[in-house]
Amino acid sequence: MTHFKVINKRTDSSVSQLLEFLKFALPKENHIPASYYEAKKKLRKILLGYQSIDACVNDCVLFWKDNESKENCSVCNTSRWIEPNTKGKKVSHKVMRYFPLTSRHRRRYGSRFTAKDMIWHNTGSSTDGMMCHPVDGKAWQEFERRQHAFANEPRNVRLGLAADGFCPFGNMSLTYSMCPVVWTTYNTPPWLCMKESSFMLALLIPGPKSPGKDIDVFLSPLVDELNMLWEEGVRMRDASTDTIFNMCAALLWTINDFPACSSLSRWSDQGKRKSSRRLNKEQILEQLNSLPVRVPGKHADYGGAKRKRDESEFNWTKRGIFFELDYWSTIELKHNLDVMHVEKNVCESILGTLLMNDKSKDKNSAREDLEDMGIRKNLWLTTKKNKKVIKPLAPYSFKAKDREHFCKFTKGVRLPDGFGSNFRIKVVGSNIVGLKSHDYHILMQRLLPIGVRAGLDEDVSKTIIDFCIFFKKICAQSVDVNDMTKHMMNS
Repeated sequence: MTHFKVINKRTDSSVSQLLEFLKFALPKENHIPASYYEAKKKLRKILLGYQSIDACVNDCVLFWKDNESKENCSVCNTSRWIEPNTKGKKVSHKVMRYFPLTSRHRRRYGSRFTAKDMIWHNTGSSTDGMMCHPVDGKAWQEFERRQHAFANEPRNVRLGLAADGFCPFGNMSLTYSMCPVVWTTYNTPPWLCMKESSFMLALLIPGPKSPGKDIDVFLSPLVDELNMLWEEGVRMRDASTDTIFNMCAALLWTINDFPACSSLSRWSDQGKRKSSRRLNKEQILEQLNSLPVRVPGKHADYGGAKRKRDESEFNWTKRGIFFELDYWSTIELKHNLDVMHVEKNVCESILGTLLMNDKSKDKNSAREDLEDMGIRKNLWLTTKKNKKVIKPLAPYSFKAKDREHFCKFTKGVRLPDGFGSNFRIKVVGSNIVGLKSHDYHILMQRLLPIGVRAGLDEDVSKTIIDFCIFFKKICAQSVDVNDMTKHMMNS
């Protein structure tokens, strides 16, 4: 019932009323909880609850472990509470929810139906040389070769981690961003490990601002548990074989888009970049050990103060928290880019610039940058006598008539059932809103080249179509990253 509540977005009171009715309707001997609050208490008893951990309002520290009893932040001295002098119950500025990994896997191994899938990676690897699962990849095999003791027990858990910010209030104008951190377990077969029901929430980091460079502060409990599961492990019962074993776990890599990847890897993806070279474990650790210690947090007088990175620091912003894991420096592929996510961001920017909506990258600041660089004078902003700023229409943006034509074309698209969203309801006037990642994939690969060809002049249309084709090659991993950067700069 709690699962149905989440799926259907039902309120707490409506579930409480339904439970109350069921308790009355069923025989008196029933054990139906009297309210939704009682139902949540039952969930805690089967170890599927979460820990609430207070955090500094400036993201400096967690009030956890040694800081648990403190009233003020040990870095910026800001009060932990919204109203520190209240006589009633004190309310924290920020509360992070932490969902322990061990209890989730105890439930997974406690069922004979799910426990048998946890050793699939040991028997289901590819035999024809094709990569069908991460177990067939070089990074996995290199990790298993280095960590013999861990690899010898197939029931040990291999994990991937993903994190990204989102606005929980939809497309409203509120600038609020919270960040969920999600586990996926790669022991299971490919048709299960990437299924939504197999994902496990690890952290729910509160807003209103993205944690950004301070995400390490919030990852502390997670890394602490990973260290325990690597060094000691936990006694676990395998229901499929009715045996007791010591379960260990290891994080193999993270999967993110560019901004989140920068936050987790601590390697900046902004500014000028020299051509990267492949570094071994010793070279990476040597660079990290030479980095200065940085104060965390967003307080203007402490961690939030802007600084210029020294050349000796390369593109590192600080030593990432994952390097506290003993095995992390030996992992071949630490951070992965989610192609569908990157494609969604790219297509969203292209579509927004074409339609000149709120996602457009052709803003006044971009035009001012052109003027500063002394290029494309026909696109510079001009100011009239009444101080009104005029922004000339760019050749890569639709005119009003062309915008209507493109939106009408998109509205008429019909897709097979389950293949994508209904584009007819996504077109609102002369704008397209509410698309999901796979919808942008369809747009980038199929509809955008056709629609652009119908709505723009030949030269501009050819440029955008070439870009879409080039991006398709990038997704197929048939283009070098340096070639990609040059092509994007030329476009």
